[in-house]
Amino acid sequence: MAESSNGVLQEPFPQTPEPSNPANAKPGDVCVLNADDPLVMSLPIPAGVQRVLFGQRTDSNVRLVLAESTNGGLGVRVVLERNNETVEFVISSPGLHLAMSACAVAAVATVLGVPLPQVGKRLARFHSVHMRLELEVAASGIQVINDVYNANPVSTKAAFDTLKGISCKGKRVAILGDMLELGPTEIESHEMTLRYCCSAGFDIVALVGKRFLAAAENLDLVKERHVLHADNSETIVPEIVKRLNHNDVVLVKGSRAMQMEKVVDAIKSLSSNFMLPF
Repeated sequence: MAESSNGVLQEPFPQTPEPSNPANAKPGDVCVLNADDPLVMSLPIPAGVQRVLFGQRTDSNVRLVLAESTNGGLGVRVVLERNNETVEFVISSPGLHLAMSACAVAAVATVLGVPLPQVGKRLARFHSVHMRLELEVAASGIQVINDVYNANPVSTKAAFDTLKGISCKGKRVAILGDMLELGPTEIESHEMTLRYCCSAGFDIVALVGKRFLAAAENLDLVKERHVLHADNSETIVPEIVKRLNHNDVVLVKGSRAMQMEKVVDAIKSLSSNFMLPF
């Protein structure tokens, strides 16, 4: 992330760079590591390299003391600690996973000399970037979690948790496009993701693409009344729209090539007097 001229943290690059291998670090370098990840903590760190830890572990240099949803799931209250100094702030975007991301940012910023209170102030001004867990309210009153920039099993699970955490007086709806570029484990990954999705108890699950269809068939979900399927994002739209109501919260997610923004645009185009019973 980088800070823009108005103090809002934004992504500096269209793509996230590949993580560096700590084994290639040189004396005097700094490695910032997730203390809660056993695999990361097992990586060898060369002599003379400073190790900075972030996470919930008590030995973290920057520790995540508290992460909880606030404002009906539309924000995240975060408490961080470093050297017995604490800072508390609220991120005005949905998604509890943002708390750990904030902890990582704080670890990097403080090792570069930014005071922890200043980090908290800046993180409190964060807002989601377009198509990444971006909460949009349609004229119809439907809340749309627009997360269509890309998808993988980890980010999709985080999106499910976000949908579960947002207050909802209507239906919770998950509309999922295939996750691409997963290699030989793609069907297994889609099955795992779909199994987690169904365990969340969402009212409607709509699947777009052949990979999620194969996963649904393997899990014997194709004939379930609350599970829909279409080959592409355009053909799922009429099936979804006729099942929505103004109090619903809808997650739309999928890999970029699945063009799931077409579903988002269709839902957002519904008029303010739109309401159908279901």
